[in-house]
Amino acid sequence: MEREAWLRGIWEMVKEGVSQRLLSWHLPSPPFLIPNQLSGLTVIVTGCTSGIGLCVAREMVMAGAHVIMACRNVEGANRIASEWTEDTHNSKDILVEVMPLDLLSLASVHSFGEEWNRRGMPLHLLINNAGAFYMKEPQQFTEDGIERHMQVNHIAPALLTLLLLPSLLKAPFSRIVNVNSVAHHCALIDPTRWKSKINDGDFNAIRAYGESKLAQLMFIKTLAAKLYKKKITSIQCITVNPGIVNTNMVKQQQKHKIAEWKLFWMFSPAEGARSVLFCSTNESVVKNTVECFAHYSSVCTPTKEAPQAMDVNSCFDVWKKTMEMLDLDMDHLSRLIDV
Repeated sequence: MEREAWLRGIWEMVKEGVSQRLLSWHLPSPPFLIPNQLSGLTVIVTGCTSGIGLCVAREMVMAGAHVIMACRNVEGANRIASEWTEDTHNSKDILVEVMPLDLLSLASVHSFGEEWNRRGMPLHLLINNAGAFYMKEPQQFTEDGIERHMQVNHIAPALLTLLLLPSLLKAPFSRIVNVNSVAHHCALIDPTRWKSKINDGDFNAIRAYGESKLAQLMFIKTLAAKLYKKKITSIQCITVNPGIVNTNMVKQQQKHKIAEWKLFWMFSPAEGARSVLFCSTNESVVKNTVECFAHYSSVCTPTKEAPQAMDVNSCFDVWKKTMEMLDLDMDHLSRLIDV
């Protein structure tokens, strides 16, 4: 089963690399949003000091949204926010602020959620963009005892989403957009690996990254189903594959001499942001959701997720394990909704 998933994932990644430019030729070039398109909306974007997140945040700011840059690099984010204000003639229309968030620390996530919820504001859009891929590095664990890929790409964003759910419920309509990856096809879920040491020779960073993205997808899909069952259709849960993008995560791998990845078929960060912005703002996305959930491709069309993510029982197992690791009981969601 694991070998089958691995081969399927490699095929999906190769197919993505070969076809993404051909299939996206008809899509617009940046900027993708128009001025004042998002006026009156409040948006939280994680990991937005570089790459896709930076492009997403900038477009949303320029489109009139109130954007909160949730970042570990607070100094860098403040510098970027200042540049946006200085570069814009009507600086008073720029609504951007920076809040510290480190997904390697669940305590930091809790602090962020508590500070945000004290405002009592509605949140219209949560974009879980921040991610990590530690290629060619040995297995390592965070201060919370969780494997790094799993915490940054799934456990911490899941906690953030649950903490911000009351704020999302205050908006008439809201969306949770999780930036996923085609690499989710190359792994199977095995919760025993999330907190357990693996022999160095058996640890595979690509598989760990893929499993974390698969867990992220399965968790948010279960959340959508639970909200739908509670007759809450105001929150849409979307996962999106931005494509194979030349971001800092890719550039950091070049020091390992694995290959020269800057090939013509790779998306730029702005092109990678295209599908994220589409899923965040386009009304057609809502029409394509099933029980408040949809999974989108890098060319802004609905696409199928990995087979394990289509199994309801497997998705629920990921939900249960995640809630257990967050020390949350199974009634936590019901209490959030009923408040």
